[in-house]
Amino acid sequence: MLIPKHIGFIMDGNGRWANQRGLIRSKSHSEGLKHILKVLDICHNIGIEIVSAYVWSTENWGRPSVEVHALMKSIQFFGPHLANELHNRQVRIIHSGSRQRLSKATLKVIDDALELTKDNGSRVFNLAFNYGGRAELVQCVRQLIAQKISPEAITETTVTEYLYTNELPDIDLVIRTGGEKRISNYFLWQSAHAWLYFTETYWPELSRHDIEEAIKSYNRGSRQNQGRMV
Repeated sequence: MLIPKHIGFIMDGNGRWANQRGLIRSKSHSEGLKHILKVLDICHNIGIEIVSAYVWSTENWGRPSVEVHALMKSIQFFGPHLANELHNRQVRIIHSGSRQRLSKATLKVIDDALELTKDNGSRVFNLAFNYGGRAELVQCVRQLIAQKISPEAITETTVTEYLYTNELPDIDLVIRTGGEKRISNYFLWQSAHAWLYFTETYWPELSRHDIEEAIKSYNRGSRQNQGRMV
């Protein structure tokens, strides 16, 4: 079976998972963050080297202030534990997203995690936090203009160099939990040729079986598209 090198997760369904259990929504954020470690364990055991997780979208700032505050507090509380656990597993953390609007406390958690794990091995956890695909491309264009790169010199390779993920390969497989069938502004450039897989399972319940089913679907798609232009 062909194992994708880079999987991207759209972590959806946390709130509905909490509602089903009569829990407050802030509980859903903490449980969703904790589940990242379990999913990474599964992916590493399967042989997947790079995992990108959509934790917070730039559009999420429009949510109720109580929910925004709860998520930021969850990051500040659980982030150091996540970083230490991944460091012990020799996983390198990178951050894809804007630093704007993030508090000093939240930025410190992110920066400390990047610094702690920067010399780790080939396994990578890409934290898509305060991220939006369109905003990333706008930022890329602004940087190209600022560098005074001539239009004729701009290629797909040039654009890739100015993305948050410039050191990573493109995403092979995108898995969205929670049942919705859309990509929600998720790594638009990097997922241009990715296989998309949607599951009804809510993120806090995502299991090895779910991930293996997604990889089987990815393999079926790869065989169908072999030798074809897509």
